[in-house]
Amino acid sequence: MNEDYELSQAQIEWARKKKQGLSHSCLRVLIKKQKGRCAFSDALMIFEKEYGTPKVNTAGCHPLYAAIDHISPSNKSYGHRLFCYDLNDLKGPLPNKLFTELQNTSAWKQLMQQWKSQAENNPNDINALKALLKD
Repeated sequence: MNEDYELSQAQIEWARKKKQGLSHSCLRVLIKKQKGRCAFSDALMIFEKEYGTPKVNTAGCHPLYAAIDHISPSNKSYGHRLFCYDLNDLKGPLPNKLFTELQNTSAWKQLMQQWKSQAENNPNDINALKALLKD
């Protein structure tokens, strides 16, 4: 595993919440395994609590905020991965086989590259990230 990857304090705090019924140690392992990056786009995710706490009358969580979810919706047998908050919603109720095929398309790969590029160039431009998902 990625023994050389050190968790930030924000990542340690995020993992303490025991999301999706997973223990904090399991969540820390996932963060290390993925090096804090989204399983879809490989963009660095945000783990600071203030970016993941939706506020009334705002845009909600930051699009790059870390989310844990099943690899296949509602199917624990495939395991879990970490995704950017807004990208996690893209797989929605799609069957795993269909979503896997979608990920192999050039349109998906282009979208993930654009997402990662925006995250690297200006991660605080929430409107630019959200616009990528509307085009």
